[in-house]
Amino acid sequence: MERKIQKIDFTNQLILTTTTDGQVFYRSLDAFPLLKNAVAQQRNAYMIGRWGDDVRWEAIDEDIHISSLTKHPYHACV
Repeated sequence: MERKIQKIDFTNQLILTTTTDGQVFYRSLDAFPLLKNAVAQQRNAYMIGRWGDDVRWEAIDEDIHISSLTKHPYHACV
């Protein structure tokens, strides 16, 4: 089964990506300056692409591919 994006969440410093296989991955918002500087309303206004392999934030003109979001598995101790 090919990994697809199911949902996106944020903490103060991280973007969390949950995939359709139930895994959660994290990246620092430092890697995505437009998202880091966006307000919560802008961050939460995302659309997962048709194929489930990218995310679009129209309000801040940002597109991110799944390969950039799934580099680090998230564990509760992070």
